Amino acid sequence: MAIIQKYGYILLIIFLCTAFTVAGVLKKSQTDNVVEITISDGDSLWVLAQQYGENERPGKWVDKVMVLNNMETTMIKTGETLKLPASEPVQDTLITELAGEE
Repeated sequence: MAIIQKYGYILLIIFLCTAFTVAGVLKKSQTDNVVEITISDGDSLWVLAQQYGENERPGKWVDKVMVLNNMETTMIKTGETLKLPASEPVQDTLITELAGEE
């Protein structure tokens, strides 16, 4: 108990720095995983899945988009802003390969 009283302020500063660092990392990782686009005339979720889904099954990609945008149906409107799951950056893949993981 004497240690906490003696070093309380230092422990509080360390705790706050750690908490803010973790919060910043989590926020950055969440925002990096989303891309926003504006729907053009003739777009559909299935067309967007072919353009942005890369190697993912279109149905699975559409499900992710619906969850990201709190959608109940697959209907989208021209001019609407839509959040899409971002693809994995090439640099992260390269770092993983260099580290020896598959």
